[in-house]
Amino acid sequence: MVGAVLFALAGCDTQNEVYENEGFIETQVTPEVSKAEEVEAAKAAIEAVKAAEEVKEVQKVEIAKLTLRINCGATEPYTDKAGNTWLADQGVEPGGKWGAVDGLTVDRGELGIEGTDAPKIYETERYSMEGYKFTVPNGKYTVRLHFAETYDGITVEGERVFSVTINEQTVLKDIDPFKEAGGYQKPAVKTIEDVVVTNGQLAIGFTLNIQNPEINGIEILSE
Repeated sequence: MVGAVLFALAGCDTQNEVYENEGFIETQVTPEVSKAEEVEAAKAAIEAVKAAEEVKEVQKVEIAKLTLRINCGATEPYTDKAGNTWLADQGVEPGGKWGAVDGLTVDRGELGIEGTDAPKIYETERYSMEGYKFTVPNGKYTVRLHFAETYDGITVEGERVFSVTINEQTVLKDIDPFKEAGGYQKPAVKTIEDVVVTNGQLAIGFTLNIQNPEINGIEILSE
């Protein structure tokens, strides 16, 4: 009897040791699994942060390198021979990013304009406008203004003269598209560099001198 009791007690101790050993194994294995999961979660979090930063950098580049081309007077977008896309014209609307202030438009059809990769730009125009307004990121820009005298009522120099401002600073005084281009239905491009925007607004204004001011195309390019 004493031997049986001792054996039973010994058996209990042995089983307890097994339970304790199993518990010991569990407490050793479980933290290792949790640590592995934590490592993977940390890696995933780091990758997510990197991805978010890359998106931000791309967005910064896109904002910093704004390219905007307007086919003044046109009702449809246009892709020129160089692969540049020109947007159709539009008026200023509440909440809009850009548009013309007043004026009328005309499409003179196929004119066969030569000496340019974008001949259709000069087939349409906006005239008698107050100007154009653009909401753009602060920064420095190059503005290109495209002109061509295509109105058959003007046949010599001096019959259409007007001035152009950018953010109320005169950039073209008494410009004559016919004279600048050297004749009728010829393109003239005027480039204004180092246009600084500090309030998110770029405004192009036109002032009549002789006959109505006109514009065929506008490019706004980040420097």
